[in-house]
Amino acid sequence: MRRERVQRWFLLIGLAALAGVALLLGRGHLQGPARDALTPEERQWFESHAGGLVRGPYLNAPLSFINDKGEFSGIAEDYARLLEDKLGVKFRRAAPTPLSELLENLRAGRVDLASGLTRTPERLEYLLFSEPYVRIPNLIVVRQGTYEVLTLEEMRGLRISVGENFGAHEYLKRTHPELQLVPVPNDLEGLLRLSTGEVDAMIVHVAALSFHITQENLTNLHVAGRIPYEYELAMAVRKDEPLLNRIVQKGLDQITEEEKQVIWSRWIYAMEPPFYRDPFFWRLLAILLVGVGVAVGTVVAWNKALKRQVRARTHELAEAHRNVSFLAEASLILSETLDYSETLSRLGELCVRHLADWCVIDVVMEGRIRRLAGTHVSPAKRPLLDTLAERYPAWEGGASPAGEVLRTRQPQLYPEMSEEDIRASCVNEEHAQLIIALGTRSAIAVPLVSRGNMLGVLTLGSGPHGRRYGRKELELAQEVARHATLAYENARLYQQAQEAIRLRDVFLMVAAHELRTPLTSLKLRVSSLHRLARDAPEQRIRTDALLRELPRIEAQTVRLRTLIEQILEVSCIGAGRFELMREEVELCQVVQEVVEDLREQLSRSGSPLEVRAACPAIGRWDRLRLEQAVTHLLENAIKFGQGKPLEVRVEPGPDTVRLVVQDQGIGFPSEAKARIFEKFERAVSERHYGGLGLGLFLTRQIVESHGGTIFVESTPEKGSTFTVVLPYGEHASPPLGHATPP
Repeated sequence: MRRERVQRWFLLIGLAALAGVALLLGRGHLQGPARDALTPEERQWFESHAGGLVRGPYLNAPLSFINDKGEFSGIAEDYARLLEDKLGVKFRRAAPTPLSELLENLRAGRVDLASGLTRTPERLEYLLFSEPYVRIPNLIVVRQGTYEVLTLEEMRGLRISVGENFGAHEYLKRTHPELQLVPVPNDLEGLLRLSTGEVDAMIVHVAALSFHITQENLTNLHVAGRIPYEYELAMAVRKDEPLLNRIVQKGLDQITEEEKQVIWSRWIYAMEPPFYRDPFFWRLLAILLVGVGVAVGTVVAWNKALKRQVRARTHELAEAHRNVSFLAEASLILSETLDYSETLSRLGELCVRHLADWCVIDVVMEGRIRRLAGTHVSPAKRPLLDTLAERYPAWEGGASPAGEVLRTRQPQLYPEMSEEDIRASCVNEEHAQLIIALGTRSAIAVPLVSRGNMLGVLTLGSGPHGRRYGRKELELAQEVARHATLAYENARLYQQAQEAIRLRDVFLMVAAHELRTPLTSLKLRVSSLHRLARDAPEQRIRTDALLRELPRIEAQTVRLRTLIEQILEVSCIGAGRFELMREEVELCQVVQEVVEDLREQLSRSGSPLEVRAACPAIGRWDRLRLEQAVTHLLENAIKFGQGKPLEVRVEPGPDTVRLVVQDQGIGFPSEAKARIFEKFERAVSERHYGGLGLGLFLTRQIVESHGGTIFVESTPEKGSTFTVVLPYGEHASPPLGHATPP
């Protein structure tokens, strides 16, 4: 037996030697410069263009990369150099770039050809390909101790890294859209993420796996399977150069199998095959199956079922561990600060890292819905969230997920959302396109409720390649919402208390100053009259002295009454006793009456006033409240107009009327817009301008109680323009959000 085995080995060695001699002899007849195989047309074209052709390399070891010596190297580079030898030319080599940039250069015509690309339907639109010169299998790689064997169908729910824009990436997106792919710029980064546990698996070709495992000593990785897709590396040529493609193909045809084998052995390192690839294992298994029969079959079936259960349980435990870690990190974030804006913003970023592709948090503040946090896994798409918040804010009763939650106060789950479903929940097509552009295929919206009060909505969205939300994700989102609600409520109450204390102190200081000024003046006037009476007790006080002092006393009395009335108005608003007495009112007439009442104040200020009114402008409003609002706006313009021209315009429209008050005074910076309509707030120092800081607050309350809006545009040193928009009807209700200029 041993002698026969030795004889067979010698026979095989002899046959291999004869084949090698035949190949060597054949090479002398078959191999030669590719130029000899070119047609006259091809030779003429190639000689005239060869010096200007640009070859584009890309960076992805071991196909094409820069080695430790600074030399460009790799499988694709070796084939490119061998092609140049066969064609007898040196192409101009562009600077190495990432694969995505190389493809863009080929599409734009900045590069003429590239080595080491694989044919895909997308690339065929702008490239021609030679016949493949090497085929490299793609493997499923996992960490040791996680999965023994895997198929693509079993990888649903796993995070799978794959080279971005690589052929395997495009194949998986096309044939398995349900997989959760994590694109990486190159194979090494993907393997490192897999080794450290950032992803669960990776799709990588055997050449890259062999090279990087050897170079980086990645000993904790394991091959769990193979996908039905191979990298068929070929030369790619611009689609408008078919003649160059034929020339390249003829050059590749001159490369021998021996030369190909030398390149392959240079870059592919020996890897111990898994035991199930050993034919002896299968022969032994077949013998055991025949011998044991039904018993072994039963044990195998039971074992497979047990493995599936263990795998499923392991996956559940891993998911539970991730969820617990997520909630623990969320609790830590929510407890670190009492600034609820910062807290909710960081919570949104955490949700995007662990649970969603995008996250927004809307809160109810003083009856209005405000977007306090919005973040997306892709920084390039974050401006879309800002556009949505500006143009299509959430509102109670809307068809959007957040609108449904605001209306029903119940969590909403959308496991699958088609484009038709998205359009059904949007205001218009632009709104729908913004949601689609975010990459939304599954969504969750949960309420933030504290002691029966609706505080806001947490909305999570997942894209086409993200997870599909179910009951478990909904329960996790609700738990996050409970944590966020408690932290938000504590922070909000703390800030409200701090703000109330600040406003109280500011009000007391300003009120004391403002009330003291007319009281001091009154005291001086009364003392003056008392002195006149004391100096001439036997005579009557002169009439001219009385006429001089009494109007001043009356003016200070009016000022005191105005200040006290403003304070009482604020108290009524806070107590919910701000009522309207509607009647038919002509706005132009109200403006003229207020202007007449302020004629003396306008004269003292030196500001000329122009009134431009397109009358009539009649609506059902509260005349007294409307007079107060116009008075506050005009007094504000007179105070800060600095003697420059003022303008008041009344502009009736089909549904609303606009009242515009414009000055050319000191103006204020844009950051003051958000607060000048609040109580006791002002855009300038109270040291230089008097008042309690209540006029614009009362104006806004009056306008909004009529169902209208007020907004302001201002530029420092150029003046301010206040615009009031009032509906004519009686049943208009104030909007939830702040008004924005049209």
